[in-house]
Amino acid sequence: MTSKYIRLYNQNTEPDCAFFLEEGRVFFYPNTADKYAINGHGLIFGATEIIMGNMAHMPMLRIETAVTGEESRIKRMSLDKFRAGMETYSFLLNVSMVLAQQVLLTNQIINKNLNELAGDEKKTRELSMEYFTIIERLRKEYDKRRLPWIAVILKEFELNLTCKRGEAYYRSAEPVKITEIQSLSDKMVEYSRGSVICEENSQGDEMYILQSGAIDVFIGGNCVATIEEPGTVSGEMALLLGQKRTATLKAKNSVVLTRITKKDLKEVAQKESSILQAIALSLAKRHYYNVIKIADITEKTVNNQLDGEAATHKKASLSQQAMKDLATLKSRVQDAIYEKKADFLKDVSELL
Repeated sequence: MTSKYIRLYNQNTEPDCAFFLEEGRVFFYPNTADKYAINGHGLIFGATEIIMGNMAHMPMLRIETAVTGEESRIKRMSLDKFRAGMETYSFLLNVSMVLAQQVLLTNQIINKNLNELAGDEKKTRELSMEYFTIIERLRKEYDKRRLPWIAVILKEFELNLTCKRGEAYYRSAEPVKITEIQSLSDKMVEYSRGSVICEENSQGDEMYILQSGAIDVFIGGNCVATIEEPGTVSGEMALLLGQKRTATLKAKNSVVLTRITKKDLKEVAQKESSILQAIALSLAKRHYYNVIKIADITEKTVNNQLDGEAATHKKASLSQQAMKDLATLKSRVQDAIYEKKADFLKDVSELL
């Protein structure tokens, strides 16, 4: 790094302030092998760790190193000023747009690095995510019902590496959830079964909050997911960044959505300030978990390059272990559902 570059903060240091980019460019390094840049003017950055500590109650050190050039104009922003700003619309929108850009750019790094891995690594990722999805479902049922036998299963299965790896991937794609928005009833729209809500690759400037019904998500013509939980948000990245839609959404049955366009956003935020705050928190979480994913993938890529055949064996053992862990979990849950007549876990049994 040449002398014309200035370190704003280092990875693994205390997040003691945010920053205001008056004009210029900032480079972010999740590790020594990857970087991305945010450029423009009037942008607030360095927010992820502060939001995670204050809103998610997950105190953390800086997850990236930030560097800028001498030509950039940047001011430090105190934590008190940042927290006060998070109560205002324009400040929240600014922070959310920068976070959305960071999520988008770290997603690009993840996709690039995944392409360098063999298919077996992708298999490990998919198996780990499936494992964590089952664990997360069991956690929700335990919180609701407090059944001792669910606690026993969780204690046995939720602390292994397959679960932790799956959580990092799952959390980075976890949707925003917003409830209690009765004041926005005038923004509600009903879609009949089979109706197209938005199309893949179309330009987007609105987001949707599911009120009732179910939505099928299609990518490349294939149904990849179904959204059923009320309060789930779709399209916030398109709303904030004007990005093209990454998927087609279709009404699986009769669906009611709250539809919010960019021109509606200020009015909506004034009625329901929690909406933009929830979006900012969700984006901060996704940025955080994206950086964890980047570190995990980069480590595997470097090991593959350095270790040759030894790395191939290690890679195979990771997927085999994930497959073994998932099979054991599925068998244990299936037996419990049968023995306890746990019909409330019927949707889980369909995954087994």
